[in-house]
Amino acid sequence: MSQSRIIPAKSLAGGLAWARRAWTVTACASGAMLALTAGFYLYLAFVSYVVEKTGSAFRTGAESPLFQMVLAVSGPFDLCLAVLQLLTILFFLRWIWLSVKLARAIRRDSVRYTPWVAVLGFLVPIANLWMTIYTLKDIEAFSAGQEERPPPAFPWYPTGMVLSGVLVLGLWRIVSAAPLDGFSDPAASQRLMQIAAFGAIAHLVLLMLTHAYMHLVLPGQELALRELAEAEGPTSPSEEGTAAP
Repeated sequence: MSQSRIIPAKSLAGGLAWARRAWTVTACASGAMLALTAGFYLYLAFVSYVVEKTGSAFRTGAESPLFQMVLAVSGPFDLCLAVLQLLTILFFLRWIWLSVKLARAIRRDSVRYTPWVAVLGFLVPIANLWMTIYTLKDIEAFSAGQEERPPPAFPWYPTGMVLSGVLVLGLWRIVSAAPLDGFSDPAASQRLMQIAAFGAIAHLVLLMLTHAYMHLVLPGQELALRELAEAEGPTSPSEEGTAAP
């Protein structure tokens, strides 16, 4: 009994499914941690507000054992969140690489960039402001074409994803660039904690937009994978030996 060779369409299907599932798992974990982070920063902003107005953190819960325990684990928590965010980015870039490869396998001019150039377009500063939108727009248009529906007149999801990413980076840079003595001033600390909370919320929005985008292009990608598999057809070793001269 001969076993059919794993064709490129099957490899692409498996790779896309794995990258999508891996991204979903890490994105859900990151989202849950970001929600906790946003709440924690808003609580710190509230404590800073009370200290600014009354000169004391009395009755804010800031001196409770629970709050002290949360502060003690904040370092490892932030480290775990950073690792999850890095994995989320890597899995998404893997999904982008495979999505571009699939689109070009069906129609070479469907995406303006090669897979590696498309991935690098997400990483190069300044250039990622437009290369990212072009890549996401091309993938969305390809998926719409496979479903025989018109592509959107304006790339809402790609634009929203890029703007959310810019907002996240901008807000976190403001917080990371703040001097340490700025946290000793209640008013300044309150503003920084609010900015950090908004940054976490913006990151949540970015994850939700990315999930919606991947879900949007999924039907078209499945049709493309089916078309690619039908074009290639299964080939067994016995058939290859018979066909050989």
